Amino acid sequence: MKQPLEKEMDYFAAYLYGHLRDHRFPEVTDTEFINARAGEAYKTMTRLILEGRSQPVAEELAMRVLLNGYYVSRWDVIFNLLEELFHNDLPTEEAKIEWADLLLGLRYINAILDKYEVNGDFLSRDDYQPLQNELAGMISEIIKKTRDVLQ
Repeated sequence: MKQPLEKEMDYFAAYLYGHLRDHRFPEVTDTEFINARAGEAYKTMTRLILEGRSQPVAEELAMRVLLNGYYVSRWDVIFNLLEELFHNDLPTEEAKIEWADLLLGLRYINAILDKYEVNGDFLSRDDYQPLQNELAGMISEIIKKTRDVLQ
């Protein structure tokens, strides 16, 4: 039977793995990273409980440690942009997912993301709108060229 420590560590590791997978972070395959983050989250939760914080508060603060810098991925930025601005061009969720995967693999899309230093906490910064404008222009051109080639 697993000890409470192992169960909590497993929970944090499983949660982080699922988050990294669902948001397509490259660290999803880095078991050491996932286990280290899970350990830090567990230590944070334990420390806060020992200091007298309630279980729900300690868990919430531990989750912040677990996900710090990994809230929003580059894929999320692209997918959200496709949902917001290209719903007429890409009417299904499957199409948006396929295009987000495709666009994330393009070096000039990554050059724009690099220019704005897109990382896991990007949406909290002021330069989201300029990034969105630049990406929207590039994506619009790509979709138009693709459509022209297919016609």
